[in-house]
Amino acid sequence: MKQISRYFSRFPELEIHIFGGPWIEDIDVPNKHIFEKEFRSIFSQEFFKWFKFKKHLKDFDLVFAPGGSFYSKKIPYVTMCRNMLVFEKKERNRYFFSFTWLRLLALNFLQLRSFKHAEGIIYISNYAKDYMERKYPALNEIKSIVIYHGISDNFRVIPRKQKEMDSFSNLSPVRLLYISIVDVYKHQWNVIEAVKRIRRNGYPISLELIGPLYKPLQRRLKKSLKGSESYISYRGSVNYEEIDKSYKKADMFIFASSCENLPNILIEAMSAGLPIASSYLGPMKEVLGESAVFFNPLEIASIEKAIVKLLDSAELREKLANKTYLKSNEFSWVTTSDRTFKFLKECYRMSP
Repeated sequence: MKQISRYFSRFPELEIHIFGGPWIEDIDVPNKHIFEKEFRSIFSQEFFKWFKFKKHLKDFDLVFAPGGSFYSKKIPYVTMCRNMLVFEKKERNRYFFSFTWLRLLALNFLQLRSFKHAEGIIYISNYAKDYMERKYPALNEIKSIVIYHGISDNFRVIPRKQKEMDSFSNLSPVRLLYISIVDVYKHQWNVIEAVKRIRRNGYPISLELIGPLYKPLQRRLKKSLKGSESYISYRGSVNYEEIDKSYKKADMFIFASSCENLPNILIEAMSAGLPIASSYLGPMKEVLGESAVFFNPLEIASIEKAIVKLLDSAELREKLANKTYLKSNEFSWVTTSDRTFKFLKECYRMSP
């Protein structure tokens, strides 16, 4: 919403209002409705939406609710499918019988109900649209579209000339970067073990992990990092405004997720002109095309093989970096905004 709001002026025929929490204070648009209250649970959030929020929307022609769980039989709305972890049972069960697992089950019910009663659904990848309509055939009856998210120009860096391996050393290693929340479906521990093996085989490589930590995994991450502190670092969360600096310092990027809808982090790495080793699961091949080396994130040997393939060939790294950089041009916030509002207008004309 922050990104597409920059282009509201392209739609003078529409009167657009934004409702949200304090995060919308920085958005430069005339019609803002700020709710200061923070919701500490999905239950307090749903109570607010059911009994207090909808009265603010009754005079509008159409509501765009990208959160995915808004629901009303009286107010026409368009929703968005953004989180596949809610719907992919195998991935959801990685949290089996925890509070997170129960939360995801609740979101499964809430979001599916939202989708089934919407005027339209925006999917952010073809993978998500195909998966959802195959698993829930009733969604085929709902007007839908695939609209990719865009990417900020802050990340854009023309790919650098790639160096041969003899240009690196343990004091000046190949810098491998992985940015993502440390979570059960992101498999950072498998990447760590793969890098340990590669290092033991004589390759001068380091790994930097950036992202918040799912707290139940704190002990597992600490155990995985033991003995590799000199060349593997975990920095924790980094402000979004600072992330681009990490991309610019890196030599290669890795992404080992097994569940995604549209991985913005992967697109950021593409626009940063980095050679990429990526999981082949979910929408990753849709996003990357033929511009990466792919692996199975559940198998350490597969991750190791993909990284080594990039390390062994400066020519391959340069070729793929150029490909990913060019492909990242397909992800534009101007295009996202234009297609989103065109779709919203189509849904409005369909609404009763």
